[in-house]
Amino acid sequence: MALRLHRIAVAVLCVSIAPSASAATPERLTWEELPRLVGKHVSIPLYDGGAVTGKVSEVQADALLVQVSKSTNLVAYPRGPMRVPRDKLHVLDVHGKGVKYRVIGTTLGCVAGAAGGVGVAIGVQGGLFSNEHNGAAGAAFVGVMAGVTAAGYALGNAADRRTTTIQIIH
Repeated sequence: MALRLHRIAVAVLCVSIAPSASAATPERLTWEELPRLVGKHVSIPLYDGGAVTGKVSEVQADALLVQVSKSTNLVAYPRGPMRVPRDKLHVLDVHGKGVKYRVIGTTLGCVAGAAGGVGVAIGVQGGLFSNEHNGAAGAAFVGVMAGVTAAGYALGNAADRRTTTIQIIH
């Protein structure tokens, strides 16, 4: 039985890793198409090996203006507004977040937590027809249900993160 569960676990792991292992080709945009990125969260590798992360605030004819929130070198690239020259910008990553997997993860976590909580509550209570430890059984039910629901949300949140690489055509 344990070997069978091991095979199932390996199969699920392989299926879940397979989509992330495929390398997606970067989306190609011209400078004139970049205004659609205004307000989006981006990461930009810089020409000297550093990198900044922030929101695109404006696309000018000669530069991209980014409100920097994270930087690999806060001395060279402090938080705040930054101009990335057009001739130095070749690639950037756009970060986004969906909703679908958070909803699915939370729902499945709630259902699994309720089922697990009932099992734990019955065990704490002393059996199906016993009436011992009612308060502890209720607390165990709520604790298991809340914990598994939170875990489902966390897994869904991780699955909802999306990164799109944009290659800028000059």
